[in-house]
Amino acid sequence: MAMRIDTSVLRDMKTFGAFDISACFNCGNCTAVCPLSQDSVAFPRRMIRYAQLGQKANVVASRELWLCYYCAECSDTCPRQAEPGEFMASARRFAIAGFDPTTIARRLCRSATFTCALLAAVFAALLVILLAGSPGGPTGRVTSDALLTFVPYETIHWLGVGVGVVALALTVATTVNLLWAISRAPTPGGLGLPARQAQVFPLAAALNAVGTTLAEVFGQMRYRDCDTEKPAPPVPLPLRRWFVHYSIMMGMIGLALATALDYFFKTPGSYVPLWSPVRLLGTVAGAFLVYGATIAVIQRLRKSDKYSSHSLLSDWLFLGLLWGIGVTGFVLELADYASLSSWVGVVFLVHIALAMELILLLPFTKLAHIVYRPLAIWFTEFRSLRATND
Repeated sequence: MAMRIDTSVLRDMKTFGAFDISACFNCGNCTAVCPLSQDSVAFPRRMIRYAQLGQKANVVASRELWLCYYCAECSDTCPRQAEPGEFMASARRFAIAGFDPTTIARRLCRSATFTCALLAAVFAALLVILLAGSPGGPTGRVTSDALLTFVPYETIHWLGVGVGVVALALTVATTVNLLWAISRAPTPGGLGLPARQAQVFPLAAALNAVGTTLAEVFGQMRYRDCDTEKPAPPVPLPLRRWFVHYSIMMGMIGLALATALDYFFKTPGSYVPLWSPVRLLGTVAGAFLVYGATIAVIQRLRKSDKYSSHSLLSDWLFLGLLWGIGVTGFVLELADYASLSSWVGVVFLVHIALAMELILLLPFTKLAHIVYRPLAIWFTEFRSLRATND
């Protein structure tokens, strides 16, 4: 039976990044040099063939998408300059757009006009809601208590709840699409699970897969493998991509934890010393976030490597939001310990609006990796354990 090749899939994927997979003649060099190619995982040759053949379902269902960290070694050694590393990054954007039922992710990647209009509209809407119940701007020495009078705590709380519910609903919808896709995809390498009658859920395999996933997420083992196996010259640790990525990730996690602890154990607007454990956690996490975002921006501006040389507006959007949230957060922290004037009220509004905008955009931007990558790692490990045990 003849296979019909859908050339529109590859054309569509090219709008999500700068690559030339049509130049690929399937030599397999990219798979041979990839430090993550092992056993049944073939980076990125299998994905390239799926795209060339127009097999969209197999592209978006591939776990390799989320296991690849774009070390760019495949692009550096490609004899045809087809940019397979950028292809994988583009395929991730393509998949995120495919999982999104609202089409917002697709438009954020492909239209600067839509991106700017959406950001401005959401930001303005958040400001209107925050200022709706405000009795007026803060005066005199601005403290946390004064800021929570300027924008009542109840307004921030319930707006945050609403934003969280909307973001959670959208994330669940896109995540269900991801899991449905990868669960129906063929197991790489032809490793299949035998057909059998219904049986008890393999809880041990599921829990072991969780352990592997947590070790990968917090240990960054695969990411470090990608960095250490790249050719000379060596890059100092503070500038290595895995460390920059780790700084951003741990900064976000630390700030989320500090915010949660503040909510449960601290009276809103009350003073705490700088050496308070929760305040120290927020300060250190914020420093990591600002550092990681700043280095990532500089590397992209300098186009210091293959990874940094291809940036879409959606990449800048993500880094800009993170950097803005981190810097405004430090200004607000400074206001608790120094005499700052009423302009801090503007910083407060910007900080809250940026943070809530980032949460709302989670399912549509690069931040979706924080959900998709762990799920893909877990599912891949779980399926492998099931196949081995059966």
